[in-house]
Amino acid sequence: MTRYQILLFLLKHSPCNQIAVQERLKIDQAALTRHFKILEKEGLVERHRNPENQREVLVEATKYAKEQLVVNPPLKHIKVKQEMESILTESERTELSRLVNKYVILVFKKRVLLNLF
Repeated sequence: MTRYQILLFLLKHSPCNQIAVQERLKIDQAALTRHFKILEKEGLVERHRNPENQREVLVEATKYAKEQLVVNPPLKHIKVKQEMESILTESERTELSRLVNKYVILVFKKRVLLNLF
């Protein structure tokens, strides 16, 4: 489990209690806490007590995280896309796009059925 995957989950489910993140992503509590500490230090998540239940810790992606992952996608992703576009013909790019979209839709449907997202 990467911190990137945790952030993607939080972008869709913020705010979310820490236990729900742990259960949905099937990650050890100690490992998740370590990830959250790093993400918090980087300004990507915020943790705070639930005002309605002080025993519960809520976690949410920050505005900065949303900007970094949604508005300004990681440079690595842009670079990979540019490299692929440079070696594929127009028809190959179209076919690749069609196949990737098909895959994403199937994965999303499967996750919805399994109630992962």
